Amino acid sequence: MKRLRWPILIAAFMLLAAACGDDDEAGDSTTAPTATTATTTTVLTTTAAPDTTAAPGTTQTPGTTEAPDEMRSVFAPAASITVDGDAAEWDGIAALDLTLEPIKGEGADEKSVSVKAAHDGEYLYVLMTVADDFDYNADDPHLSASPSVMWAIEAAAGPHMGPEDLEGEGPSMGMVDIWHWELECAAGENNGGAVSGPGDGKPPGNDAGCNFDDEFATDPEERYDDGDSEGPAGSGAENSLLGVYTHTNPTNGSDGTWTFEMRRKLQTGDSHDEQFTVGGTALMALAYWDADNSPEGWDDAEHVQSSNQGWIQVLLGR
Repeated sequence: MKRLRWPILIAAFMLLAAACGDDDEAGDSTTAPTATTATTTTVLTTTAAPDTTAAPGTTQTPGTTEAPDEMRSVFAPAASITVDGDAAEWDGIAALDLTLEPIKGEGADEKSVSVKAAHDGEYLYVLMTVADDFDYNADDPHLSASPSVMWAIEAAAGPHMGPEDLEGEGPSMGMVDIWHWELECAAGENNGGAVSGPGDGKPPGNDAGCNFDDEFATDPEERYDDGDSEGPAGSGAENSLLGVYTHTNPTNGSDGTWTFEMRRKLQTGDSHDEQFTVGGTALMALAYWDADNSPEGWDDAEHVQSSNQGWIQVLLGR
């Protein structure tokens, strides 16, 4: 069981995630090696972004196309993407630029972030770039940077990354799907359950090789790897995540930009995963932890998050 003392954008209009997971085998390099081979997919026909405007006051429900005027949106066109940490092939896809902010009452520095999404009919792809210096420790991932992507599974889920009472709405109590990435392997390497097993005695959502875990949560205090026997019962637990990260200046302490490129199957059959549909929508939130905020290691309170302005709607083009 994993305690959610960090603010993890969790189910029910108050959670996301970027806390520490189980320590697995660490990478052994602080410079980016040549990216390893990843899967290239078939190009589909792209369509124009749909109109996401709805009447003022319309409530967004996961899986619908309704959205209030103020909701931020990302259009995910059909595209051919190779997960290799190189953002060049994303150039023709529109980005959402945003500022990740600290949890209320905490002092972490804001971060400028850009996010894009795409799909190929089999996988959903997410590209997250963060302007920040390079922090990577091959021996302790809790001294490395850490991004997270969270998805609403249940309508009660909210965008905050922890048990924050947002505008009196109370704690979130809906299920969320969390792609939680602790940088345990070096830049340019394949991460995630698509290339690594969960490890002996670990639940299926764990990534024993590089610590890119597929997690879920249903309340503000607990999160679990998919398939964890201590968590709420579910079916079909698995980890099909694939991720590769790079940095423009991979020397510790050097300024530059992180590129976090990741994918997961649209449909997994795992009740602890959001199930994506071409032509449908999903609700996403982002979080990031900067190791400079806490030199002694991971601190639950020191991440920054997208959720202060609500969910980000992702629309999958046909």
